[in-house]
Amino acid sequence: MSISERRRTRFLSDGGDSAGALLADVDVHGFSQVKTNSPVARLPDADWVRAMDAPDRHDTMVEATELAQNNEYKSYHSGVVIASYCVVAVVAVLAARDVQKQRAARPGGVSADLVGAAAGKDGVSRFALGLGRLFWLLFGVFFVGYHLCYENILHHTDGMEYLSDWTIVLLCFVMGLLSWHSLVKDPEGSVPGWVTELAVIAYAVAWSSNIMSTVGAWYSFFFYPICETLEGVNNWPWCYLEWYRLTEHGLNMLVLLGDWRWGCVPLRRKDLGWSVLFLEVYALWAWYLMFKTGRCPYDMFDFATGWGELPWLMAALGGIAICHALARWAHVRRDDAAGRDPEGEGGGTLPTRARQGGGYKSLDGSG
Repeated sequence: MSISERRRTRFLSDGGDSAGALLADVDVHGFSQVKTNSPVARLPDADWVRAMDAPDRHDTMVEATELAQNNEYKSYHSGVVIASYCVVAVVAVLAARDVQKQRAARPGGVSADLVGAAAGKDGVSRFALGLGRLFWLLFGVFFVGYHLCYENILHHTDGMEYLSDWTIVLLCFVMGLLSWHSLVKDPEGSVPGWVTELAVIAYAVAWSSNIMSTVGAWYSFFFYPICETLEGVNNWPWCYLEWYRLTEHGLNMLVLLGDWRWGCVPLRRKDLGWSVLFLEVYALWAWYLMFKTGRCPYDMFDFATGWGELPWLMAALGGIAICHALARWAHVRRDDAAGRDPEGEGGGTLPTRARQGGGYKSLDGSG
């Protein structure tokens, strides 16, 4: 759906003491069309002044939010809504059964020592790897506190609306779990087994979801700009070059690639289903936002696009499976070259030369 087909808003001041008329034009595949200047559709005076005197372009999101709350789509095609929920339910069952089947076929876990170990490349020791992972955890705390909370409160930015917000938070959370494994002296005795399993699963989901959000963002940048949707103004390309968007769609992949090169965490086939379920949870969140505010973060989840939403939804679910497969292919090549089981099993062993004093250090013996 092009930007011209999305809801368009225009505020007209009448020069008097009142707020002025709000003209809302909704024209989305014939779903609902509202054109009114009645008092019901007007914004309160205080909100009008706040919107018109916005100190920077981020505050245009105030107008979009107010419009969405006061002029929601009257209805969605019931068939599209029902079919979308059915697709999500069926795929969720298939994903859960795949996880169950794969875990039954390969029930072994991953060694906590292996999760914390360094690969011994480029002189990066286990301790240095742990510090790097800890740094990204702390960066995540800053990112959530400053951008997702502080900036969102001040300027009504995106909060947790977009998939990339979820993926960067997940990535930093994963780095925190991995740093625990790297920095403690005896991870096998200090880190609970369920934490290690959670870290490995979340690592796989972080890879697939971050690849998907990054590819999608740069595809949008070149072929499908949505600056008006993102920030309320058409200021391409700058809306894509904000520091937080470069973090979510560039720096995130550098962090993952660094851990892939210097770490030893496996990316397992049996964790594919978790990536699909993660995206489905986000889809439910996007639909919740749509029903609450009248605005969907992505066209691929937007019921207002009609039956065209279904192919996009299925493509997204298939796409994250492909992203998992690509990430696993890279990890299998890495682990095969190092003589490790790509599933992290067989006791999760590194080659004999990597064991020192009963714990994993790095492949070259440095630690």
